[in-house]
Amino acid sequence: MISTFRHMIQHNLVAKIVAVVSAIVLWGYVMNDQNPAIESSFTVQVQLRNAPDGYKITQGTPTVKVKVRAARSLFVNSSAEDFKAYVDLKDAENGKHSYKVHVETPQGFEVVEENPGSIDVTLDRIIERRVRATINVNGVPAPGVTVAKVNQASSKVVIEGPESAVNEVDRVIGYIGLNGNNDSDFALQVPLTPINVDGREVQGVTVNPTSMYVTVQMARGLRTKIVTVKPALTGSLNGELELVSAKVDPVKIEIAGDEAKTSTVSSLSTEPISLADVTKNMDKTVKLILPDGVTVTNPDVVVHLVVKAKEDK
Repeated sequence: MISTFRHMIQHNLVAKIVAVVSAIVLWGYVMNDQNPAIESSFTVQVQLRNAPDGYKITQGTPTVKVKVRAARSLFVNSSAEDFKAYVDLKDAENGKHSYKVHVETPQGFEVVEENPGSIDVTLDRIIERRVRATINVNGVPAPGVTVAKVNQASSKVVIEGPESAVNEVDRVIGYIGLNGNNDSDFALQVPLTPINVDGREVQGVTVNPTSMYVTVQMARGLRTKIVTVKPALTGSLNGELELVSAKVDPVKIEIAGDEAKTSTVSSLSTEPISLADVTKNMDKTVKLILPDGVTVTNPDVVVHLVVKAKEDK
């Protein structure tokens, strides 16, 4: 039987090989004619793989356009969800960097092009920092009553968030509003908001605790007086700038205290403001320096600093 089978294989072997090769060539010709290779593009979401913990991650481009080639029949049941695009953040570093886009396709597909071939990804390390907390009292108390003292539970709080945002925070601030009826001591929880040196809220940062326990002591019979506010400037601008003006808001403020304390006060100075940090026009919120026994409703003032480039002589 084996010899019979061998005879069948070997009989007219050359003709049989030619027939098989011809069939394969003919099949390839027919398939190429009836089911040719074509190209098409899909918009694919870019995944972030091996993302490190402890960072806020911002992806510059959410999708890429992937051009692929395959037999026409393979496209019939294919969609963008069948293709995977990703960047590998295994060795990623803090900051903004460009990363290569990798593409995975179903069997039978060949990647022709991905656009863009790389995307920007920003890693912003999550950090903590202690910053000062200030409480501002706004409004007016009842007639004949002044704010004698504001006591806050802590002078500092902890903020947490992406490093770029945390470094922008100058302090956290809370507001207490007086409505004209406040004539006795009171206490309350004051929500805290992170702000920058310009007094604007900084987004993306959490404050711990989110609010602070504050007591406000009211007093009667204190003498009030209007005095001027002067900015205390220290240091020097860089050599390319000169100071145009430094204006305080408010220019005048009401102080309160025993007559012996207030009679000698004609003006209040702010805490020192370093000009070395000033590189452009800016507003700085600073505290007033108060003599013993003298109070103000709101110890924070804003100093508007205007600078310009020095003119060549």
